[in-house]
Amino acid sequence: MSDRRTTEELLAAAEERLTLTEQLPGKLASVRGWANNGDENVCVTVDVHGSVKELKLAESALDLGPDALGEEIVRLAGDAQKAALRQGVDTLGQAMGDAAALAMLRSTGLADLVDEDAEVLPYVPGVDPNAHTWNVIPPGS
Repeated sequence: MSDRRTTEELLAAAEERLTLTEQLPGKLASVRGWANNGDENVCVTVDVHGSVKELKLAESALDLGPDALGEEIVRLAGDAQKAALRQGVDTLGQAMGDAAALAMLRSTGLADLVDEDAEVLPYVPGVDPNAHTWNVIPPGS
């Protein structure tokens, strides 16, 4: 059996990649990251660009004073942006593959999240590289 794909398979893969690419702006626009402090009286939610979308302050957060509260909000916004960037890279990786996702993690300063020993699978639209690990339950079971 040949590993070569048919013209129809290649066209279907190209169509799927175009569809995924067209959906990226909407998916990325909906990405949110959040972080809260240890006392859970300050919670910051940001988008993938780091713009604050929501800020929740419990009344006890005001006890920190204006300078400390401001510093806490900025620190948490940074943590929330890292979370949003991780989600954004995951979203982009679904359309572009593992190698591109790893390169993006490194370029966004999130290289500490990269497992250097992890297998990097080539991107093949429409093919799940983990399909052989599925435990399929037969119908009617």
